[in-house]
Amino acid sequence: MKYLMRIVLAAIALLVFMVRNAFSENLVKKTIKLPTQKKFRPFNLLFIADVHRRIIKAESLNFPIDIIIIGGDLVERGVPLERVANNIKLLSAYAPVYFVWGNNDREVDETSLRKIFDYYGVIVMDDISVPLFGNDQLRLVGLDHFAYKPNGFENAFRDVKKQDTVIFVSHTPFDFWKVKAPYSADLLLAGHTHGGQIRIGPFGMFRKGAIEWKRNRVELISNGFGTTTLHLRLGAPAEFHLLTITHSIDARE
Repeated sequence: MKYLMRIVLAAIALLVFMVRNAFSENLVKKTIKLPTQKKFRPFNLLFIADVHRRIIKAESLNFPIDIIIIGGDLVERGVPLERVANNIKLLSAYAPVYFVWGNNDREVDETSLRKIFDYYGVIVMDDISVPLFGNDQLRLVGLDHFAYKPNGFENAFRDVKKQDTVIFVSHTPFDFWKVKAPYSADLLLAGHTHGGQIRIGPFGMFRKGAIEWKRNRVELISNGFGTTTLHLRLGAPAEFHLLTITHSIDARE
């Protein structure tokens, strides 16, 4: 009986730990240098993905922000639109907000969601690229992966030139391998996988979120800020990212 009680208490403690992990607010800070021919002023980029049912708190954003990118799954079925509007209102008070669609976002009424975005000036990245800070050679490219458009990549990169410094965002990291000639990007951002969400040591359904410096680009896959269905985390705590983006001069033609 004594050992059974210990097992029960250990199970309860683990469950509480997993719930706390699911609702934690881990801010990951990194400085990233991107190659460019045209210098730009360093800026702070807040990347947050997979909010799902969570409420974003003002006290979690007590630092300078120049641009905010929402990497999809801001919402899911059953989440009140009022909560979404409050999250967007809070974020848009800090900096311009850009959004890509995730697989759960269209579980709510898309028209109503777009009205919220329009009201708060959120730019929806529907297979488009936009210049940042008035610099035509510094571009954000957003892909609406879950619209399943055969020409999505072509439209997204249509206005991108070879010499441009490119930040690419899609909800799913499974698009990263597609960003190759004739397309290219210097920083790639995604969420979707929740870092496996529940991991046993090194093992999980998906790879744990990470920032990886590769030969010619940087790839960030976030564990995500929220959860869906099972609001537990183990080995892949909730996170969002503050990236200080600066430049290094390269010899692009």
